[in-house]
Amino acid sequence: MPAQPSFKERIHGGDILIGVSAPMTASRSRLEEILGQDDYAFVSTDSQHSAFNEERLVEFCGYAAELNMPVQFRIKHTRHTYLIGNLLDLGPAGVEVPQVETEATVEEALAYFYYPQQGMRSWGGAARYKVDETPEQFAYAEWWNKTGVL
Repeated sequence: MPAQPSFKERIHGGDILIGVSAPMTASRSRLEEILGQDDYAFVSTDSQHSAFNEERLVEFCGYAAELNMPVQFRIKHTRHTYLIGNLLDLGPAGVEVPQVETEATVEEALAYFYYPQQGMRSWGGAARYKVDETPEQFAYAEWWNKTGVL
């Protein structure tokens, strides 16, 4: 059986992907209830307009992973692009940067999103999206650079 296309491959392939927003404070059962309302391709959670802490993001992404659902995470502020790598280490499959208005912001976001040689994201984070499926450092970095969604 061929591997399912990744979230990013589906986007690039022109698939219409419907996501749903869920509060980061949702319990596993509440998240499962939200996701059960339709055939969603991803779940989005937000720190720009909501209370946020790293432990809660790890827990939320863990619940979503158990339900085989990628998390798209909106960072708190445009100026926080330098934190993208750290935030991705906590489990999201993708990041949304709000209110991008300058090329410099785009360049910084790209640098911290991708691992070398495409970017400068550092290695680490036991909660990274699907890290258990590709635990070797360089293989994971190559997989992420092809799969992560910014």
